[in-house]
Amino acid sequence: MSVPIEDEYQDVLKKAAIGLRLSHSALALSSGLNLNEVRALFDGNFNEIDARKLAPILGLDTDKLVALAGRSWSPREVFSPGLHQCNMPFPEAGYPGASVNSYLVYNIITKEAIAFDTGTSAEPILECIRAQELLLKAVFLTHTHHDHVGGFKKLVAVAQTKLAFGPAEEPHAGVSPLQPDSKMQLCGFDIYAVKTNGHSKGGLSYIVHGLNRPIALVGDALFSLSMGGAKYDYQLALKNNREQLLSLPFDTILCPGHGPMTSVAEECSHNPFF
Repeated sequence: MSVPIEDEYQDVLKKAAIGLRLSHSALALSSGLNLNEVRALFDGNFNEIDARKLAPILGLDTDKLVALAGRSWSPREVFSPGLHQCNMPFPEAGYPGASVNSYLVYNIITKEAIAFDTGTSAEPILECIRAQELLLKAVFLTHTHHDHVGGFKKLVAVAQTKLAFGPAEEPHAGVSPLQPDSKMQLCGFDIYAVKTNGHSKGGLSYIVHGLNRPIALVGDALFSLSMGGAKYDYQLALKNNREQLLSLPFDTILCPGHGPMTSVAEECSHNPFF
């Protein structure tokens, strides 16, 4: 499945500016650009000279931002037996082509499966479960924003799944609270929960071992070439991404809530936020 990059360069600028609470006027003053030049960049009218002046003020890697604007790179498609990305439409105002992901991680021998997030609808996940003849044993939520839990109630009802876990700081009906640093074994997988909040109050990511490569189900903590908007705590989100996710082995597959799957190595090399 080919899923497009979630954020354009101007989305990265906006997320950094909002996180740092820097207005267009403040950015103009700090960068030496005039207000119209700053606004033009944020409106999607890319100018490399101006972008190179603005990026350091926002704590962004200049070369990576320029590469994103030029669409010069995208992550290689990920194919890993036992890992399936369920991508579904999630149109928003100004982003009619937006989508959201949920994931199935399954034991290729026993066919026991675990869902990570449920997207806006249970049906794409249920279709995959039927097609692969899987038995859904558990659901894990990275956070409880509506586009990640919209399919939860139907999914657990139709699949008759009794185990569900999510962040203790973000209670959700039918979900058992899970603390950061929790570990468990399920369906032949070792699952480790790490706190990657900042985008949301208590967001968790799940590091899973048992496939041919380690994987990290990261919700909206991190995207390919970007990250989730971190209105809750921007600096904390950056810190968590560096320490909890980008410190993982380079071959770790990153499974974000939006956009394509990627890897630690690729994001360390190409993500403008880091």
